[in-house]
Amino acid sequence: MKYWINGGTAALMALATWRLWMDPVLPAVLVFIFGGMLLSVIDWKHHLLPRKWVYYTLAGASAGLVFAALVSQDWTALLTAAIGAVVLANGFAAVYFLGTKFLGMKIIGFGDVRLAFILGALLGWYGLPYLITGMVAAVFVAFPFAVVKLWQTRKFTVNMAFGPPLMLGTLIVILAHA
Repeated sequence: MKYWINGGTAALMALATWRLWMDPVLPAVLVFIFGGMLLSVIDWKHHLLPRKWVYYTLAGASAGLVFAALVSQDWTALLTAAIGAVVLANGFAAVYFLGTKFLGMKIIGFGDVRLAFILGALLGWYGLPYLITGMVAAVFVAFPFAVVKLWQTRKFTVNMAFGPPLMLGTLIVILAHA
């Protein structure tokens, strides 16, 4: 199993390096890939996004974005990254609280709300419209897994990890933008 994870991480990092090459945001994306693979495996197996690892990935990606702003002198992109992080995390928090408090359903977990800070920052770097594009891509990535899960359980409730599709959708949009 660990060889698959290591190989997948290396392949995604090579793809990101090839697509972004001299783009100053590359270090932030590489940190996201490294932390994202770790978080994806944990979430897939245990339906849990450990707070500590989400925050480590957020710190690394944020440092990478600050580095990118320093190198490119693009402070507007850093501002939109910060706004994107707050907007996406607040949107996820609204879904989380509305689902649990008012509908009595667990639509997403609070780990996904924390993860939204990272996703929003990286997508926001490219512009706020990319928040929507990234989440639409994540839905398209998650849809086949949800259908299979519904078919297997024959119930209308889907108990699946949404972290991996969210991260993959974000990465697809970032690499497609480059």
